[in-house]
Amino acid sequence: MIRRMLARLAGAHLETLDRSPVDRPRFTTTGGVLLTTAAVAAVSACFAMVMAVHAPLWAGVVGGIAWGVVILNLDRQLIIGISKQHSALRNLLTAVPRLALAVLLGAVISTPLVLRIFQPEIDAQLTVLRAERTAAFEQQLTQNPTIGGIPALEQRQAQAQATADRSAQAVAEADPAVQAAEKKAATALATYTDARQRAQCEIDGTCGTGTPGIAEAAREAVRSRDIAYADYQAAQRELETTRANAVANAGTTSASARAEAQRLTDELAAARATKENAQREFAARTASDDGLLARLEALGALAGDRSDLASAQLLLFLLFLSIEVLPVLVKLLQVTGPPTAYDLMVEDFSESARREWAKEISRAEFVKDDIQQRQADLEHDALHRQYEAGLVANQLLVAEQAELARRTIMRWSHAADARAAAEVNGWFGPGR
Repeated sequence: MIRRMLARLAGAHLETLDRSPVDRPRFTTTGGVLLTTAAVAAVSACFAMVMAVHAPLWAGVVGGIAWGVVILNLDRQLIIGISKQHSALRNLLTAVPRLALAVLLGAVISTPLVLRIFQPEIDAQLTVLRAERTAAFEQQLTQNPTIGGIPALEQRQAQAQATADRSAQAVAEADPAVQAAEKKAATALATYTDARQRAQCEIDGTCGTGTPGIAEAAREAVRSRDIAYADYQAAQRELETTRANAVANAGTTSASARAEAQRLTDELAAARATKENAQREFAARTASDDGLLARLEALGALAGDRSDLASAQLLLFLLFLSIEVLPVLVKLLQVTGPPTAYDLMVEDFSESARREWAKEISRAEFVKDDIQQRQADLEHDALHRQYEAGLVANQLLVAEQAELARRTIMRWSHAADARAAAEVNGWFGPGR
């Protein structure tokens, strides 16, 4: 039963095959090869659905079985369409298109299987590729004028907020004019302190001339001290004036700082929202970037970096490709070999069928011609009879018309005689 099913699957004519049992193994083998390729295609489709669209396993199994049935029908059609011709060239021309289609199907079917075999290496490479894309994305973000300026915006916003939060005295102390006045006052104080010490030690005789008392050198030192003191007092008054002005202006500065801080806060929030949206979109793309194309890219990168893996990939690809192409190759080898008893019987059966078909066509043509001839005869006879009937009708019509004319003339003659007699009687009547 199984052998007959496999032979029928391979396109064998079972009644003819029963008369040539020696040819049964090659058809059952071909049917087994067809089932093998369909099973490989089903497994490949299951892997592809699970990897590409993340389908559940049961859906992958159902889809794989459906795809296996499709491939089984396609392969069966390919090998059934190859029949033995009388020349090798015609056999080759018949097989080449089917072989090309089988190679295409084999390439499509073998790819998911190769990806599944190298899945651990591909998963690791996908992680590396995601890290590289993430680094490139972050670099791209830093080059964006809006997003790349976030650190500077944060610093400016913090400074403006700190300025807005400080007291009027603190704002005044941070005023550049106040700081300059403080520096000037501190310098004047240091100059005054140095001049005072020099004048005192000159008077004491511990420095300078070394002579105690107020002499010319001591008086000069005292004058320098007094000038330095006057400068210090002027610097101190200037500092107090500048500080008072800064304190008076601190309210305006704080309000401006608060407005600037709010503006920078809004600008910073918009920039951060832009960055977060870009990161979410990138994360969504990256999370779903593990389908067939991404895995093919990862496998290509691995093959480019490792020659041993590239060789293994090529060998596996050729293996699965040869499994898919095998039915067509087997059929091609069969039709290019010497004809078997089954082939001869099939050829005789085909020739007999062609002769019977020719006879049927000839018989149908004869019947058709005979029917057409009989229809033509019937139409001719009908026309002839219509013609004869027309002649008879015409004769009857002429006779009736002649009789009608005779009667009319007779009535007119009788009427004329009567009128003439009446007129004669009128002329020659008894009263005349």
